[in-house]
Amino acid sequence: MDAARAVRWAVTATLFSIVPLLILTAVRGPVDGTGDKGTGYWGEKTATVNWCESDYTVTVYIAEFGNTLSSFAIVANGLYGLYKHASFVETRYICCFLMFIVVGGGSAAFHGTLRRSMQMMDELPMVWGNSVFSFVLLTMEDSVNHARSLEAAILVVVTIAASFAISYLDESAGGQDLFLAVYGLGVVYLVLRSRALDLKYNSKGTLLLLETSHLFYAGGLVLWLCDRNFCSSVRSLHLHALWHLGAGIGTYTSVLFWMWTRNEVLQRKQKILGSTPLDRWIEMEASKLL
Repeated sequence: MDAARAVRWAVTATLFSIVPLLILTAVRGPVDGTGDKGTGYWGEKTATVNWCESDYTVTVYIAEFGNTLSSFAIVANGLYGLYKHASFVETRYICCFLMFIVVGGGSAAFHGTLRRSMQMMDELPMVWGNSVFSFVLLTMEDSVNHARSLEAAILVVVTIAASFAISYLDESAGGQDLFLAVYGLGVVYLVLRSRALDLKYNSKGTLLLLETSHLFYAGGLVLWLCDRNFCSSVRSLHLHALWHLGAGIGTYTSVLFWMWTRNEVLQRKQKILGSTPLDRWIEMEASKLL
């Protein structure tokens, strides 16, 4: 079996493994960090969810040390993307990389404090990021100077409405169901639209950016679901922290795929460099930059 086929089989197996874990979570409800009595500098835990990692075990100043530390890997994904690509990509892709920084910083604040206000700094930027990514896919085949003012305005209004709904309704219900539904639907759209673009512009399947993205993101999601469903058995493994790493790398690779596809649409000459998913970047031929 060649490498490309192995990656595709791994993606398929990972995606199928998500289904029973999602069903279990929906039917039984998560059993992660509920009831953890650890206390520290930030006082009462007012967030509507507490993750599997034991609280305040490393320092009294950070509620979930592993989850907080791993959040900065997401920030690093964004900084690396900006460093490698900000000089030539369209503004929307700069916004994509900036969202990594906002999401990662918000995640660190949430896991470090387990306060409801910091939870919003984690969850809402994830929804905002999906909106930015959706706009990127909406405009993928547009000409360089084509304006999408109406679509952008609608997307902003919908995002603001969703943000207010998540802020108030999830707090009233004492959970995060609406956030997960809104964010999850956004991810489904991004996956399906990206797959359609892959079939169109990578019809021979020679580029594995999208498959790599799915493998890391879906693999991280499996770990997240295991963390939520089997906390007492997997607490020492810090699976939520590994979810941060997988989601960060997977999403970064998706942005690379979108940039690659955009360059194909515009018939720009490009090449992908880097030896691992951690350090990949796109290099453009200077004469072809717009």
